[in-house]
Amino acid sequence: MPHSKKVSTDLFELRIRGQQEVRIFYGFYKGYIHLLSGFVKQSQKTPQRELHKAETRFRALT
Repeated sequence: MPHSKKVSTDLFELRIRGQQEVRIFYGFYKGYIHLLSGFVKQSQKTPQRELHKAETRFRALT
């Protein structure tokens, strides 16, 4: 915190602040960091669609 936050067992959220708030979901697998999904945040809550997309992509790695 405040730049990174664990959002589930295997996923983390990187927070980039500026004129637009950007979020990137990432995970660790076999000693590497894999960037899974990124989006421009437009509301207070994280969209479930983006979280689901990142979880699906992480499961595809394993």
